[in-house]
Amino acid sequence: MSLEMNPELPPGWDLTKVIPGELEVPDDLSGELDDDIAPGVLLPYEPAYPVLRKTGSAAMVVAKTTGRAVGLSVRGSWTAARWFGAGAGAVSFLGWRYLRSHDYQEAIGGVTSSTDWRRNTEIRHRRWKFLGWGAGALAALNLAGWWALVAEAGMTAADSWWITPGVLALSVASAVTWYGRYRLNNTGLAPEQIVAEQDDPTSDEPFPLAVAQSPDKVEQCVTRALAWEGIDTRAVRVLGYRGWGWEIDVVLKGAAPEQVNAVMSKLDSHFGIGKGQTLCEPDPEDNSHLTLRLVQSDPFADMPRPSVHSPNSLSVKDAVVYGRCMDGTLLEMRLRGMFMMVIGSSGSAKTKGALRCLAEVITACRDAIAIEMDPVKDGIREFSEVMALPPIRGPKECTEKLRWLRDIASARNQVKSAKEMGDLWEPTPEEPAIFGLIDEFIFLPKEAKELAIEILRIGRETGVYLLFAAQEATQDSLGDAIASAVTYRVMLAARSEDIPLVLGKGASAAGYRPDRLRPAVDDERVYDAGKFYIAGPGFDRPVLWRWNRFERDQIRQAVKDRKDAGRPWFDHASLAAANLLHVIRRDGAAGEASLADRLVALDEQGGVEDAATVAVLLRAFGAKTFLPTTEELLPALGEAGVQMDANGLSQLLRKHAPSVTAIRQEWDGRAQVRGWSRESVEQAAAGLLGPTMARLRAA
Repeated sequence: MSLEMNPELPPGWDLTKVIPGELEVPDDLSGELDDDIAPGVLLPYEPAYPVLRKTGSAAMVVAKTTGRAVGLSVRGSWTAARWFGAGAGAVSFLGWRYLRSHDYQEAIGGVTSSTDWRRNTEIRHRRWKFLGWGAGALAALNLAGWWALVAEAGMTAADSWWITPGVLALSVASAVTWYGRYRLNNTGLAPEQIVAEQDDPTSDEPFPLAVAQSPDKVEQCVTRALAWEGIDTRAVRVLGYRGWGWEIDVVLKGAAPEQVNAVMSKLDSHFGIGKGQTLCEPDPEDNSHLTLRLVQSDPFADMPRPSVHSPNSLSVKDAVVYGRCMDGTLLEMRLRGMFMMVIGSSGSAKTKGALRCLAEVITACRDAIAIEMDPVKDGIREFSEVMALPPIRGPKECTEKLRWLRDIASARNQVKSAKEMGDLWEPTPEEPAIFGLIDEFIFLPKEAKELAIEILRIGRETGVYLLFAAQEATQDSLGDAIASAVTYRVMLAARSEDIPLVLGKGASAAGYRPDRLRPAVDDERVYDAGKFYIAGPGFDRPVLWRWNRFERDQIRQAVKDRKDAGRPWFDHASLAAANLLHVIRRDGAAGEASLADRLVALDEQGGVEDAATVAVLLRAFGAKTFLPTTEELLPALGEAGVQMDANGLSQLLRKHAPSVTAIRQEWDGRAQVRGWSRESVEQAAAGLLGPTMARLRAA
């Protein structure tokens, strides 16, 4: 069949690419073809899909649409619930703060007096009363609305009772949900803030540090605060967030660190942080460079409770930890060579913080002893059982003990040379370093302060040191030469007038601001008690430190353990050189038993020749200063089983104290009786206990 025979070709076909021809049917098939279908004509086939397939497709469309609707509904419900939860939590917290009058307490800087407490109580009562009246007014409003619906709108009481409270509840829920969304969208909103601070990017007005939630924002906060106070900056860069707050590096422009220190209190207000929580550390190498530390929480809140040291486990040459710096650095110092002055107002923890830490370490040293004195209070009596002398109280007794220490410090130069120690006293358990701890130094009489200055000048080389504390550092109370002579100068919460006297002129401008620290009020409001600035070898940065805080129970147990283990005592060579053997006693009394017992113990433990004999002589003297040889001393030796004549007694005493000689005094009504003084026998005892003293006396 040719193309011309097909009249049904669609019009417009492009026949230029059609090859003309005919459809030929083979002869063997021509009879088999159906006559109803023209050869060569193709009938289109239209598929018939099953009913199930059509139904399934429709179901999938419905499921897809329904699922999307359900998903949107669940997501919307979850979002609304999240907003409502955030709003309900914030409203509850703010309501609790309002009823507890926290806003009032923050406005006055804390309840610090009975008047503040009474006013605070009145405000709380007033707010609770307001809450009660408000609840009553809402109940009345609901009742009035319900009555209006029944009386005026013609509704029944059963149908209308829920409408007014329902509308009110819906309104409150909507408001709480909206407020929750507002708080979630303002991530920098502090829990105690009601609304976020509105900051104008084009403004130079300072804004609180709490609003800044990124380093860039903190840098902007600091730049604005300094500019507001007339201090231009070249660069402000955040060094990092330290847990307690932000540390910022600042380069000034046309200004000096002194100007920053002069406006520290105002900066506290600009940053919205506590009083004294802006700290400044100038760079000594670059006067335009400083570091600001903005403290938002206590840097020492995570400071662990210290452990006491084991008995006789330390030496004065060991570096021991006494506390910690705000940057985590440990406060390590050595006792050897330490003279320390601690200045702090009442409640700053100079006694229970500084002196207690120092005493805890000294009494744990095997080569150090301590005495403690307080002219007006009770000092650190908790350490009395491990002190070398009983507690020293009152101006007169303190003066006497300082005179003893001065005499020992002076006499030790001879002992040091005789024992060939070198330039400095070498402390050992037998010849320990001596530390005098003095509280309330300003109440000492003038003579005692002069003695203390002498000890400061000569004690370093002979191992006699002073550590003293006072509430103030005026020129009259502190003395002229003390601040410049001590090794370490420590200032807790103190007056601004004390800073130049203790830390030197210009210390405030250099960032040392103990006047911005707050002392404790009671056990709950400790504020900055125990925190301090320190100047001395290795400590040249104006950063905050804190003393370890020991509990009284810890000290009580440590003192018991150290007493049981035994403590060193004054070396008899030094006492003899200072002519104090008959004055200073281990038990604090003025008798001879302590020295005699030591000689007996020396004889029993080491078999030292003549120790027991000299002990007998000491006991024979009792409280007397002179005894005749024939009438008293020789009979006393005979009763103890020691047979000796006058010549032998003289040789015995001169053997251990070459410079002593017999004397003649009145005795029992007789004139010029030959005998010996108690001082001569004590010198012989010193020669036995410290053999180098015999060589010293001979020289």
